Amino acid sequence: MLSDTIAYARQGREEIGTRPSQAPPSGVVQPFASPSPMIEKIGLSNPSPPIRLAREPDFRLGALTIRPSLCEVLTDGARQRLQPRVMQVLVALARLEDRVVSRDALIESCWGGRIVGEDAINRCIGRLRRLAETCEGGFSIETLARVGYRLNAATTGAPAPVPSSSANAWNFRGTFALVAAALAIGAGAVLASR
Repeated sequence: MLSDTIAYARQGREEIGTRPSQAPPSGVVQPFASPSPMIEKIGLSNPSPPIRLAREPDFRLGALTIRPSLCEVLTDGARQRLQPRVMQVLVALARLEDRVVSRDALIESCWGGRIVGEDAINRCIGRLRRLAETCEGGFSIETLARVGYRLNAATTGAPAPVPSSSANAWNFRGTFALVAAALAIGAGAVLASR
């Protein structure tokens, strides 16, 4: 039975195109090259990058303006503050527009992969649903049993970014880095031709 399992594991590894770097010593079972060969096969490196609120640009969600760096939600002149973790969950849901976000992806991007209880996620989702009830024209959160959550904005389309000084600063830095890289490549080409 064990030899069948080893043969099946080796066959699966060969089917997805990964090869062990060395033949395993006799009697030792070698695991796949990556923790998830399916992720390796389809080319996904990190489906849910961590959320750093200070670096997140402001965006619109229906009639609401979401300001992650200040943990604020603005609507018709009213301002509501959210706890940082609740804001991270809102940003994670908004990042993926109308797609489903699994509980594991939320844990990875909002809690840094730490082990958390079901009620930690439920508390954040519950707080966001209460926010959605008090702010008309904003959003709703749909639960898909055994799959995850999906954020539905009141208006169609992706959340539109709101121009802000922090977002403009990041765009400026990116543009500056791109120009600096182009100049370095040009200078390298000139020096190489001499």
